Amino acid sequence: MKKVVIFNGSPRMDGNTATILKMIERGAREHHAEVKSYTLFKMKFMACQGCFGCRMQEDCMVNDELKKALSDVKDADAVVIGSPVYFMQVTGPVKNMYDRFFPLIGEGGAPRFGEKKIVTVYSQDHEDPDMFRMYFDYLAVLFPGFGFVQEERVVCVGANNPETAEKDGELKRRAYEIGRRLAVLES
Repeated sequence: MKKVVIFNGSPRMDGNTATILKMIERGAREHHAEVKSYTLFKMKFMACQGCFGCRMQEDCMVNDELKKALSDVKDADAVVIGSPVYFMQVTGPVKNMYDRFFPLIGEGGAPRFGEKKIVTVYSQDHEDPDMFRMYFDYLAVLFPGFGFVQEERVVCVGANNPETAEKDGELKRRAYEIGRRLAVLES
């Protein structure tokens, strides 16, 4: 059974990012993956403290709600991270989470816990899905060190309307199919 960990970095519990992530989760669960979902805006966690404790052991030294999620990521086959684009960037909790992924990086920048597929989900108001491509590519530079292999990127446009994704049947089908594929990854 494949293990998928999903992070929702949106403060809107029923907005576009959440809609897409729920369809990915549904596709994965209905194809027998074990799925753990986290909503960052509901969690109490600190930013990375720069203590370098994770260089001496394989865990983050900060004992908060994100520490359990990091443990789930270590054992996952796939990770899904979703965020709306605010001021041309992912939300603050997503940025903090990426910093807290530091324990996933081993010696010389190699991943400590093997490779995992990654799916990123972004929602933005701008109608051009490539508007923030350079920024999304910039973020993706981090992924190999974490052990993440870019599987797929989903961009929901026109997202100031919180029902955009809900009304887009093709986008929801694509998200469901991504979840299905994550559930049946070849070992």
